[in-house]
Amino acid sequence: MDAGHPSQQVAGETEHSMLSVFPPVLSLPISYDGRTINLTQHTQSTEPPKSPEFRVVAGDPVKVALDYGTENGGIRVPFICAANSSAPGCRYRDHCLTYEEEFCRRGNLFDTLTMADTPLYPISETGGIFSDRVAVYLGPREDNYKVLDPIPNLPVVSVPPVRKPGVKGNGSSYSKGKDKSTMREMICGALRVCLDHEYDRVVIGDFGLGDGFLNPPQELAEIWRDLLLFDPNLRGQFRSVHFVFIDPLQSTTQCHRDKLQKVGEDQRARQAAREGPASTSTGRRTQPRSSQPAPTDMEVFESVFHPDEIKRVREKAASSSSTNMVLSFS
Repeated sequence: MDAGHPSQQVAGETEHSMLSVFPPVLSLPISYDGRTINLTQHTQSTEPPKSPEFRVVAGDPVKVALDYGTENGGIRVPFICAANSSAPGCRYRDHCLTYEEEFCRRGNLFDTLTMADTPLYPISETGGIFSDRVAVYLGPREDNYKVLDPIPNLPVVSVPPVRKPGVKGNGSSYSKGKDKSTMREMICGALRVCLDHEYDRVVIGDFGLGDGFLNPPQELAEIWRDLLLFDPNLRGQFRSVHFVFIDPLQSTTQCHRDKLQKVGEDQRARQAAREGPASTSTGRRTQPRSSQPAPTDMEVFESVFHPDEIKRVREKAASSSSTNMVLSFS
């Protein structure tokens, strides 16, 4: 989506007119560090903690959060937004329009994030920014940026994902433990700040995925799942978790495959230049190909959060815990 796109021009013009009739900021943002949040357990029970209701859907994450809140008695549902660590709503030089940037044009997220007396940027490695009331003036692009009346608002947690980590296995897993642990701390902090403000339902977009971030989808989905099911500060605390994919066909796995293929082609081209035409035909025959289509990010999350898979990993964890207890008393 470029600046000259007609629908984007409409969004900009409508946003300008809305700002003249609506207060630009409803709440001051709060900077936090995920490592220092102290939580009060909101669910106290002797029963085993229940898992949240997991939903993996296609759509616009902000719209899903607003609609879900309306359908459930007007509750407010926070959105965990993949953010730029340096400035609100900015894109990286090698990436196209981000969801955060587009969201800034549909509401007052940018104004909210820049109104604090103390600068909130850059965001620390395990930090984020919590904005309790972000006004949303316009609907998503698929609704032609329809003006919303009355103007809703929602809580937003702005968190910068790990960007372009080292990966292995055709992009199936992290190659560096630090990247994985940092991503885990970021996600844990975002979920904990929701609970700290007494929100037990949450909407998450394609956080850390796509060619702008390139985190391995399978391991990333498992980080979310394992934190929500087994982390002592998080398990049993959330009632529902939505993973919302604005592009259901996006495949970060395919992005990794394409990059690996390009690297291979470049290497063969350099080798051919050194060795001459005789090596060219051999290079073509050894060009890497995958026999299986790459799964979409949404398909990966649907698999990881399928009810049968959730049941399996919970039973496995319970069995492992029972075995450890027996061994400790033997």
